[in-house]
Amino acid sequence: MPSSRTLRSPLLVAALTLAGLAVPALACPLCSEEAEQQQEETGVNVAMGYSVSVLLMIAVPMSMVGGLGYALYRNQQQIASSEAQPKRTDVRD
Repeated sequence: MPSSRTLRSPLLVAALTLAGLAVPALACPLCSEEAEQQQEETGVNVAMGYSVSVLLMIAVPMSMVGGLGYALYRNQQQIASSEAQPKRTDVRD
């Protein structure tokens, strides 16, 4: 099996090559000049739209995780309360 030192060199070369080939972005949608120009042309606030979409992409998964956590908590509480109650035994004469 090759040692970590022999694997480290080609991985480093590959990472540096990929980093050197990466083309920088020409503009981002939240750049103030571009957002103002688009708002003037279309009448739509593009930057606000991106902000709201990012918040939704954060809120929906967090709500799902929170709902699952709450359901598990409630389930554990119900199990604990059912174990704490004494079991009824029906004794018939």
